[in-house]
Amino acid sequence: MSEGPDEPNPEDGKILSPEELDISDDDHVEQIDEGRYVVSPDVRTDSTTPSRSTPDPTPEPEPTPEPEPTLDDATVHEWLAENMDEGNSRYGFDVTAKFDGTVSQQRMVSNDIITVFESLMLWYARQVDGSTPVEEVLGILLSESNVPVRYPPESLRELVKTSGCSPDDSIAELLAAVEGEDGVQL
Repeated sequence: MSEGPDEPNPEDGKILSPEELDISDDDHVEQIDEGRYVVSPDVRTDSTTPSRSTPDPTPEPEPTPEPEPTLDDATVHEWLAENMDEGNSRYGFDVTAKFDGTVSQQRMVSNDIITVFESLMLWYARQVDGSTPVEEVLGILLSESNVPVRYPPESLRELVKTSGCSPDDSIAELLAAVEGEDGVQL
């Protein structure tokens, strides 16, 4: 129920006196400068020691320094494997490679296997030759490698459609269309 205009508000008329506003005599307050105070939850008797007595802590023994880790190929590979295993992604790679005297590194993690594979292939192609388009570098690398690539039938159907050929056209016509486009993109 709200108070009407004639009913007195119990909070009205409460005015603090200057003595009630003075915090300098409080045991929890220490003045550090004119008008500046530090308020502590511990009761202080002077500016350096709390009034609560605390026993001197038992000195802790000096920690034994850990030996310097061995930094060799096996240690680095083990660390990388553990680091990759601790991640929450399903797929990933961490590669350090050398291209014409320049060392480059790439790391990728994802739950999407295609994203990880594309990232690796695109990164590698860019490192091989930065002036040739990536799709050309990948085409050259795949065609020159000893790894046969099997494309699904849908890729060939798409090739025929994009070349402008029809099912009635010959393979020679398909090859001529592909050569006219300076290659094929599957």
